Amino acid sequence: MGANWHAPLATCYALRVKRLRAGLVVGTLVLAAATVWSIAGDLPRVATPPDAMHPLTAAAKAGRHVRIDAPHGAIHVWIPPGYHADTGATILYLHGYYDDADSAWTGHHLPEQFAMSALNAMFIVPEAPSGAKPPVNYPALSEVLRLVEGETGVSRGMALTAVVGHSGAFRTIAAWLDEPLVDQLVMIDAMYANEEAIEAWYRASPRHRLITVGEDTLQWNEQLLRDVADVYVMDRVPPAYDLWPAEAKLARAVYVRAQFAHMPLVTDGVVLPALLRLLPVELLADEPWHYPLGALPQLPDAAIDAPGD
Repeated sequence: MGANWHAPLATCYALRVKRLRAGLVVGTLVLAAATVWSIAGDLPRVATPPDAMHPLTAAAKAGRHVRIDAPHGAIHVWIPPGYHADTGATILYLHGYYDDADSAWTGHHLPEQFAMSALNAMFIVPEAPSGAKPPVNYPALSEVLRLVEGETGVSRGMALTAVVGHSGAFRTIAAWLDEPLVDQLVMIDAMYANEEAIEAWYRASPRHRLITVGEDTLQWNEQLLRDVADVYVMDRVPPAYDLWPAEAKLARAVYVRAQFAHMPLVTDGVVLPALLRLLPVELLADEPWHYPLGALPQLPDAAIDAPGD
């Protein structure tokens, strides 16, 4: 069982931010001398010549992007160069409220963040509810996969299927908990009084793995921690891929108390690609997997118009 810290959350948060900033400064100086910093001062922006394409944008554009105008809302698919289904994964990313699949794809730099993960995976971003009242767009995971394989002509990754959801994505996740294809859940501030259902899913099969991050949802994540034994606990998301402890990579249940606010968890290019690296998925050697976390391109230079077929 991993270490479990019980200091007051406010004190822990301040210490985490201090350590994060120190780690980012050191890592960035090693990786690139020509690094400029965002206004917030926390995230690196790797400088590129004025006429050069940002490396992550180039990596995203090198993959294949297909936007499917499906019956219950758009579905975006991104397939990296070198993807092969036999040892690859299927990763579904579900956005939260106040976004739709198109706005999340564009505004959250999703293709760049997927490219940064360097995973041999088919990445799928289906439409999900943008608020509490609209119904779940795709209550059947099988429908999404059927549409994707039919429209792209590419087989889904067979090694494992992971569902990654942010915030209000918990409603679609709840509809998919009985889907036999779901091997791993990554819940990014998506535990909203649904810890009992998640716990039941986790216990239902030894192949089920849970990675959960709490910021707005600390209350329910802490309850899950009390109910489930052998959860590996971390007090922050590490600022670099290689700083994940071996125990976190091997643990069947991982809980991270986040040092980022609710939206930066999925928009700043640190937490999402770092969490994707916890999935036991093959890395593609040609992808930018050494690129520093948080070094996203500025809009509108991002690969928001990555070509389709």
